[in-house]
Order: sequence, then structure tokens, then C-alpha cells
Amino acid sequence: MGGVCITIMGIYIYLILFPQVLFSNKISYRNFKIYSNNKIDDKIYKIIDNSIVQLKTCEIYDSTVLQKVFFMEGSFYFTLTRAFSKERAGFHEFLVNNTMVVPKVDEKNNALIYHDGKVCNLAQTIIHETVHSLQESKLGFWRVMKIPEWKMEGYAFYIAKTDLILNNGHLSNKYVRDNIEDLIKHPSSSKHYWMDAVMTGYLLNERHLNFEQFMADDVKEDSTAKEIVDWYFNNSVTHEELISMK
Repeated sequence: MGGVCITIMGIYIYLILFPQVLFSNKISYRNFKIYSNNKIDDKIYKIIDNSIVQLKTCEIYDSTVLQKVFFMEGSFYFTLTRAFSKERAGFHEFLVNNTMVVPKVDEKNNALIYHDGKVCNLAQTIIHETVHSLQESKLGFWRVMKIPEWKMEGYAFYIAKTDLILNNGHLSNKYVRDNIEDLIKHPSSSKHYWMDAVMTGYLLNERHLNFEQFMADDVKEDSTAKEIVDWYFNNSVTHEELISMK
């Protein structure tokens, strides 16, 4: 009985790490491989091109890093991982560079469609997860495992949605304002990727840290949040706005 359990667990782990055998369709384009059980629309080529344009704004971009992207809808892989993946847009598997895209994919409209009808941007999800591959390529697997989540996710979110986070090359006042309550209460139970991206945008564009400096151990989450609040109130808030916030 124990041998059977070990065999089943081994098969499960193998399929999680090397799920290619579970997908019937594949395209290879530039440094991307896309897998799906559904027909992959030709619009995916433009999505990949646009994703690479955005990824090239990333300091650690490397065109030799192979990115495997799996569209999970309707696959046995989704069944295997449903317990922890069903509410997510995507997730990244380190060490094997697998990007898993969870909701239904609509390549023609560059969209992800959740079971509740919510729609998200497909290219931004691909960019976000690809940045995780670039982080691992730059830092190495073991170092990546030690980096705080807010840096890993904040950096990926920032690259994917730079146009929302920056305004004329600087951290957007509106973006900070939308997250200011979480920053003031920090650390809080309502932390999310948006706030991580605020801190990343501040450190890269107002403090002008490079990638290695950003990832250094002496750059702390709590002190960064406090620093942004001080920066915001000193540079972006009128006296009337400050009074209204009290």
C-alpha cells in the first residue's frame, strides 16, 4: 500500500512540474511556448509581441530565458490544482519556469474570463508571471526563495502595470492616494499586490534603486511604507486635503 501511495505521489509531482503531456496544442514563438487543450488563436502572437515590448522595460530582461505558458481551462491540470488555483489569474512555478494561466482565455480580446464573469488583461498576466522567471534567472532559485513576497510580487506587478503606477516617469499621486490607507496602517491584514507595487514604484523611480539594490536585505517593507507616506504628504497633498484626511 505504501508503495502505491509513493507511486501516485510521484506521478502527481511529475505532472505538476512537467504538465506538457496534459495539453494537446502547442505553439512556439520567440522565447515563449504556449500550451492549451483549446485551439490557440493567432492573436496570441501579437499578445506575445506586446508583452515582450513591456518586458524589455525591465532591467533584468533576458530574451534567452524560455517561458512556458499553460492555458489551464478544460485541462486535467486544472483538476489536479483546483483546490489552490481556481480563484487566481495565474501562478508561477519556480525551478521549471512554468506560467499557469487559470481562467478562460480569449486571445482575440486579450482577456481572461473568470467563472463569475470578471475580465482581466491576458498580456498583463503573462508579463507578471514571466517577470518571476526573470527574477529567478537573475538571482538563482535558492536566493529567490528567500526574497520577501512583497518584493517578488511588487516588482512583477509593477512591470506588468507600469502605465498605471507611473505618471511622466514618477510615482503616480493618484496611485499612492488610492492605497494610502493601507500604507498608513502598514503592516495590515489587507495587504495586496497593489500596495507592493506602490512600494516598488517608489523605490525604483523616486529612490532610483536598481534591481540588486531593491532586492537587498536592508530595504525593508515597513520602513518603505512609512517613507512613502511621508513623501506623499510632503510632496503631493494640499493643506486642505491633509485636514480632510484627519
